[in-house]
Amino acid sequence: MALMTGSVPGFVDVILNFGSTKYEGDNILAQMSRAGRRVVFFGDDTWIKLFSDHFTRYEGTTSFFVTDYTEVDNNVTRHLPLELSAGDFDLLILHYLGLDHIGHLAGPNSPLVPPKLREMDEVIDTVYRSLTKLQGEGLPNLLIVCGDHGMSDQGSHGGASYSETRVPLAFLSTQHRSSTGGVVESEVDQIDLVPTLSELLGLPIPSNNLGHLLMDMVQEQGAEEQLASLLRNTIQLLNLLREDQPGADSEARGFFHSTCQLHSKWLSLTPQERSSAMAHQIQIKYNEVITMATSTITKKLTTYDLPALITCVIGLWTAVILLLLSQQSPVRWVVMVHVISTLYLVGHLTQFQSVWPFSGSGYLISVASLMLVLSTTALQAKKTMKDQVLEWMRSSFYGGGSLCGGFLIAGTLLHTVSLLSSSYVEEEHQTWYFLSTSIHILHLMSVILTMNTNQHPCNASFNSSTSNHFLRSYPKSDVESDQGSHSDKFRQEVLNTAVLLLAARLMRSWNQTGNKWLHLPDIGDWLILADNRTLLSVLVAVSLLLILVLLSRRLTWVQTILAAAGLFCVFWSRASTGALFLPFVPQMDRGILPARLSFLCVFLVLVSQFLPGQTSRSSVGHMDICLTAWTVLHVLLMRPHNTVLVAFMTVQQSVLCGCKLVLPPSAAAVFYVWMGRAAFFSQGNSNSIATVDVGAGYVGQEDYNAFPVAFLLGLATYAGPIYWFMAFLAKLNTLNPSRRDLHQVYFTVAVTCLLPMVVYAAFVVTERYHLFVWTVFLPKLLYLGMDLVIYYLLSVILVLKYYLRCE
Repeated sequence: MALMTGSVPGFVDVILNFGSTKYEGDNILAQMSRAGRRVVFFGDDTWIKLFSDHFTRYEGTTSFFVTDYTEVDNNVTRHLPLELSAGDFDLLILHYLGLDHIGHLAGPNSPLVPPKLREMDEVIDTVYRSLTKLQGEGLPNLLIVCGDHGMSDQGSHGGASYSETRVPLAFLSTQHRSSTGGVVESEVDQIDLVPTLSELLGLPIPSNNLGHLLMDMVQEQGAEEQLASLLRNTIQLLNLLREDQPGADSEARGFFHSTCQLHSKWLSLTPQERSSAMAHQIQIKYNEVITMATSTITKKLTTYDLPALITCVIGLWTAVILLLLSQQSPVRWVVMVHVISTLYLVGHLTQFQSVWPFSGSGYLISVASLMLVLSTTALQAKKTMKDQVLEWMRSSFYGGGSLCGGFLIAGTLLHTVSLLSSSYVEEEHQTWYFLSTSIHILHLMSVILTMNTNQHPCNASFNSSTSNHFLRSYPKSDVESDQGSHSDKFRQEVLNTAVLLLAARLMRSWNQTGNKWLHLPDIGDWLILADNRTLLSVLVAVSLLLILVLLSRRLTWVQTILAAAGLFCVFWSRASTGALFLPFVPQMDRGILPARLSFLCVFLVLVSQFLPGQTSRSSVGHMDICLTAWTVLHVLLMRPHNTVLVAFMTVQQSVLCGCKLVLPPSAAAVFYVWMGRAAFFSQGNSNSIATVDVGAGYVGQEDYNAFPVAFLLGLATYAGPIYWFMAFLAKLNTLNPSRRDLHQVYFTVAVTCLLPMVVYAAFVVTERYHLFVWTVFLPKLLYLGMDLVIYYLLSVILVLKYYLRCE
């Protein structure tokens, strides 16, 4: 869009790109159409959705189907012989997608990149030679080679790193085809191409343009033509400033008039009297006016509907306060009124994009209902909110592992506070790595203290209304007669903790993330190199075998076979894309068939738990089967080198499965949530949208389909948190928790997820004019919102499953 309009895209355009509609504003293509020029386009079908009315001929390719990096370019190149031989176009636009798709699929270091670059070199050479032949006696033809975005080291884009925001821009004129010099190297803004291209084509500059004419591209024109082009750019920007901010252009207008007087004086001179120094001075003054206009416009480029923002923040805080007030004895009608009122407000804001005007009574009724909910809940509560919160903390976090419980509370609060700093948001992974490893050490200390006080965990009191809680698992001889040496227990505890910490240390070194050290090489970068393909294949195969061995201990033979088949199909699928090496097995096109077979195995594993004779093991619950199915799906959605991370997580889960935490269920839920947060970052995610692995959304897909792609993309991004929460549900399943326990777990998860969200939302609204609001704060807010949705859905599954069981 910016390449054709000269306007600066907003944060919401990241979402709108997935559903582009016809663009009605002024742009270069509209100017070409009005001037009767012929425009031909081949490539990314997003252009067709935006500008189809302005093309003489066109054909699009699916832009979001990233697993296709061959046909998507061939469908563009096949039109070149006919179009270049006809030469009846005024503007030919070719948007190739192969390199972008390879980046999303396998990263910039993929062995697929060099052949694709050579292919693009050949295309450029072909086009340039053809344009040279078409020049004839007329004006020279111009070939512009540029990229609409760069690529991060992970193969994505959308962030603010140097490699993502810097791309080459080359102007190749057929007039200088024999010249080896004349190269001008400078850094310009992407939107500067719009006024430059408009001048070169002899078209009016689009009215919403914010770009600056590139004077280097009009150097061969005379000084009078150069100043005229610069004058048109200046007038266009001043008109935009006057329309956008009436009255704000007075200073720029005054300076513009003085420059015009100097320009008129220069034009009144004879050609012999016109000095280049004076022309250069006029050029500088016009550039100053342009800078003044663009800076004034961009400062007010983003407008905020403050009443709507405040309403949303109040709604979030209302939900938290209601949750805290009603956790002891919730009133169903109060909850219902709150839900209905909130839904109405969301619909109102979505429809009108503002709380103004108050013409309808629905908005006022909804706000009044929320206030009624708060007051009613506060009055019916037997204790103050402070007392209820303290009692919840004591019952949910303190018990046999009180040291861990205190750290879980402190860590949750400290993480929430850390989000108020942009640096901590960018490097949030460091916070979760510290918290998730520290809790293992503190848990070991809690167990040692329990041993030293001769208090067996089975006798620990958790100050809860139920006796069901997470306990250490010891051999029967220890539980029944307390036999066995104290040193054996101690060594086992130390060994378990060492395994957990070693796996955590390797996981955090696998993928560099964040911002400050993202450029440093990591284990994953080394493994995906073409020279290490065989080693990566062996490592992935060993990881899949380890996962299968650990999973099979809780499965029947039928479920084990299905899991093994699913994991093999994962390897087969990756080998078909060229990422892994698999001899003696046919390679399928883009790995679609093996991926679909793996999906089928996941489904069959889930269904198998309902077949007779497949749940004969008393230690196996439905959530164990679900966790097995998710593990297979988890591996399928990860990039090949991240398969090892899933193996590490499976090892950690197996250790925790045999060594239950000395914590109440609610505190254990927070513990597992922390593990999930650390896993989220270890797989290469960050708080930048650029690190989202778009390729995961196209696993097993033949074409772009919005819903399955978005669904798989969400699952892949939050695969780690989902895995650990399902591991918690599997653990909780073995304890037959009471309804009271389930209420406490749900309440605890809701509060720990809502607290950072509401605090951060209020902070972002306050700091909406901050320098990093678009690059740091808003992407994190988007992640927090999605995080809240994921845990809400998982918690609803927990409540539905166990509510029926506890009746």
